[in-house]
Parts: sequence; C-alpha cells; structure tokens
Amino acid sequence: MSTESDIQIRARLLAALNHDLRAPLARIAAGAGTGFVDLGALENEARRQLEWLSDLQECARFELQAPELALAPAYLHALMRHISHDGGELPALAMLDARRLAQALARMRDHAGGQLALQARRVGNEVELAFQAGQPDGAWRPVTASLADQRILPGVMVAAHLIRAMGGALQQSGDALRFIMRASLAEEEDAMPPTPHFDWPEPFGSGHAILLLEPHQPMQDYLSEILESAEFDVQYEPGDRDPSLILCADESVWEIWPREEAPPVLLHALLPPQRPGDFIEVMYKPAPAAMLLSALRRRLEIRL
Repeated sequence: MSTESDIQIRARLLAALNHDLRAPLARIAAGAGTGFVDLGALENEARRQLEWLSDLQECARFELQAPELALAPAYLHALMRHISHDGGELPALAMLDARRLAQALARMRDHAGGQLALQARRVGNEVELAFQAGQPDGAWRPVTASLADQRILPGVMVAAHLIRAMGGALQQSGDALRFIMRASLAEEEDAMPPTPHFDWPEPFGSGHAILLLEPHQPMQDYLSEILESAEFDVQYEPGDRDPSLILCADESVWEIWPREEAPPVLLHALLPPQRPGDFIEVMYKPAPAAMLLSALRRRLEIRL
C-alpha cells in the first residue's frame, strides 16, 4: 500500500517529467515539423534532454548505491580553466576523480546560470577547494539529493551525490550552490595524460619544425602524437634547423634560447608563469588536441 510520501514523490516526479522532458520534446517536434529549423539549436536541445534523462537515471542508481570514484593525479589548472580563481594557491596536481568533479561543476553551473568561483588553499599535504555558483538568496541549506525533496532537479541531485562521495556537502541558497572538498596533493611523475582523441587534421604542419621541450615522458608522447598527426617535424633538442615555434613546459626555455633570438614560444605548463608576457600563449596541461592544434595554426598564421 502506497504511503502519503510515496504518492507525493510520484506526483513530483510526474510533474518534473512533464515540465523538464515532455514540454521541451514537444518544442523539438514542433520545430522539426515546420521545416524551418535551426539544426544546431535542435541538436543542443535534444542533447539537453538526453543529459536530463541520464542524470535522472544516475539519481535512481545513486539512491541504491553511492557513486564510485576513480582517483588519479589530476591537472588542476586545466580542470579549472573555465572557473574564476586567482590561481595563487592552486597547486599543479591533486588526487581526485577529474571526470566526476567536472560533471558536478557543470551541473552546478547549469543550475545557477552563472560563473563558477573557486577559492583554493593548501592545508599541509592537501588542497582545499571551495566552489560557488551563483549569488545566495538567504540562508544556506544542505541539498539532500533525495527523491523525497520538494523539487526534483536531477542535475543538482547528481552533483550532490558525487560531491558527497568526494567528502564534501552541497549547499543551496536560492539558485546558488556551493561546497568545499579536500584532496591530497600529487606529483606529475605519477600522472598519465589522457589518450588524445581527435579527428585526424589536415597536414597543415608540413614544412614546420616544432621544438618540443617536455621533460615528462608520458606528456611528451601525448604531445608528439598530436603534433605528428598534423605532420609537424618534431624536435626534442635544439639542432641545426631553427624551429618555427617552441612548445615548452616551463620558463627554463630561456636558459637555452635567448629571448631576443627566439621564435614564437608557446607555454604548455602546470602552473601560471612568473612572466606570462614572455610567451605568445599560455596553455595548461594537458591541452586538448583541438585546442593545441588551433593555437599552433593561429600562431604560425597557417591558413587551411
């Protein structure tokens, strides 16, 4: 026999399905039926509905079993590149599940509809990360992420489950969200960059030499695969042929190459440089393949 609580949960779930799934799908069908439709907007709307359904499915699963995390050394500055922070106390790497943290932060941003802010500080051998999305409206209260809550918001609920698994607790004030978590510091020698996944580019690098100064072998392999896919000639130490561009990991490049004689220098770094003006562009490890190739094409003024 259903309890009053069960009946209320079903009513809220049906209301959420009608408001957040059925109504948007009806708009998609109506737009497609007119024959005059923005395919890009239609695709984005459909993807949002698929994401909503995926979040709802994960919520149901997490009600039965807490999410499992795959902890690994994560490059923090690349992970936080779309988040507002001063970078002063954000270390290079920490042990966390980068994919799941990025998922939780994306759901917070989507719900709050504003810029994410981060305050970071080192605490012994850990880093404390405090995130906030949106502006609070009243007192902060915990997000329980239960189907018994007054509102069924699958994205927020998934974020709350993931953040709880990370040792934090998601709080809400109006549409604003915040949480604090801690993670152990990590070293780059223990990190593995991702396998680069990208569409095979046009061979626009043919005839251009890139001097790649990267001491971490797995990262050097990662970058070499991307550069060679575009047919760049990759050098690993200065040689007889002057490179078209230097791609380096830190500011020690100036110990082997005088600034006044250097070709364009692109920094692919763990941390913000002391003198960012010494580089044509600064990217954080591990830069996605498309981002790296776009930067090289732009900086070498190569037209396809």
